[in-house]
Amino acid sequence: MNIVHYESYQEKDKMLLKVLDENGTITDIEATKAEVHEKHLWHQEVAIFIINKDGKILLQKRSGNVHYNKGKWGMIANHVGVNQTLVDALIQKAHEEIGYDIDPNDIRFLTMLKRNEEREQRFTYFYYIKTDIDDNEIKLNDFLATEKKWFDFYELQELMLTDSDTVVFKNTPEYIKIFGELSKIIKGSNTNKEYRKKEFILLNTSDGCFLPGLIQRCEKKSKSIIIFIHGSGGNFFKSNYYEEMYEDFNYYGYDFMICNNRGSEQFFRLHRNNGGISETIKAGNIYENFDESIYDISAAVNYAKEGGYKDIILIGQSLGTLKVQYYCEQIGDINKVILLSPVDMVSRFRFRVKDKYNELVDISKKLVEEGRPYEMVTNEFSAIKIYSTMAVGSKADLFKLEEDRDITKPLNYKGYVSIIAGTSEHVYKGWDMSYVEKRLRDRFKNAKVQFYTVPNSTHDYHDHEKQVSKLIIDSIKNMK
Repeated sequence: MNIVHYESYQEKDKMLLKVLDENGTITDIEATKAEVHEKHLWHQEVAIFIINKDGKILLQKRSGNVHYNKGKWGMIANHVGVNQTLVDALIQKAHEEIGYDIDPNDIRFLTMLKRNEEREQRFTYFYYIKTDIDDNEIKLNDFLATEKKWFDFYELQELMLTDSDTVVFKNTPEYIKIFGELSKIIKGSNTNKEYRKKEFILLNTSDGCFLPGLIQRCEKKSKSIIIFIHGSGGNFFKSNYYEEMYEDFNYYGYDFMICNNRGSEQFFRLHRNNGGISETIKAGNIYENFDESIYDISAAVNYAKEGGYKDIILIGQSLGTLKVQYYCEQIGDINKVILLSPVDMVSRFRFRVKDKYNELVDISKKLVEEGRPYEMVTNEFSAIKIYSTMAVGSKADLFKLEEDRDITKPLNYKGYVSIIAGTSEHVYKGWDMSYVEKRLRDRFKNAKVQFYTVPNSTHDYHDHEKQVSKLIIDSIKNMK
């Protein structure tokens, strides 16, 4: 192995690289590695995912000697010198960093990304290799890397989506795209049945946002799909109770889709393409604008339609029930809906803030009108969250469970709706379940309603997952 030490590593800053134009065409200009970084010049970079027979991905923990991402788990990556091909640069770095000689015939192209970042402008070519490499064949160069680890794909994906400081991958459209491509490789290479059935997907909303998710498919091709819309702060990769339902749905012939929406996590930066310009906006449970939830559900439904699904069932849980219902009231192309723990956000917020309710809503409205939607009004919520989700008359004000609310005019929805709620739900603030049922049936007078309770179940259905999935399947069968 070529041993890299401090002097030779610093010498690499003097290595000449090819300078590209913004379209990726190689120019006649050459510059050192240090210069392309300092002057923000376009250049080439290569990276490779090493995948073993179990579908796991090899990463190295970067040492404190490297310039960037010290102490983080990363893949083999290298700049491309003026006298190197892309593959030459990969082979050199793999030999240098992990002591592994890659056969160029085994290398497969994955994707290319144009990356205009604060630190540098580069065209990164991503490759992968499937190998039966043993751990004893990996000889880490401890100047560059201190540890090695085989990562489960979904473990690594979660670290990326949560912007973990432990890995080099971040929750950006670029890395989401990479993991989308990578999931196809993992699904095809892994012998585990669960991997083969799951497909990582990326939704593109009509307002230019990127939302990751997954589809878990049946063994046999299905035309029916259940789309799950999670509640406040949820996400698709920490599945909680609904992961228990996957297998039941697949067993009865339903594919299953779950994707993040802009209310996932407590806070994250949502990436959006706005007229060709990439921007980030505040999102998550603290900052979401309920009105925009229709874009997220539309993207999921359109994805299913384009995939050939003819029978589409929408499931919403908690705040997700209001998002599903708002979509159905506005769009009207879905006639099978299941609402798990439907919540009245107006009554919930009023119950929590008591006599400050009107004052907080008024403050929120004023801040939104002044163009300050993300200013915090309480310790938990921003102005736009309160104004769009908790205010009387907002788009989210659909169920109106409070006794003094006028519900003489029912919801417009005329399809099938199955309502499932636990008897130990905290969201009903002590109301008797018979009252909740009557109130919701009155709201859905135009629909075909089924109502089920789950004795002793709480909001997350802990220890009642199988019972809930059976109720869901049974209620779908009755939607005829």
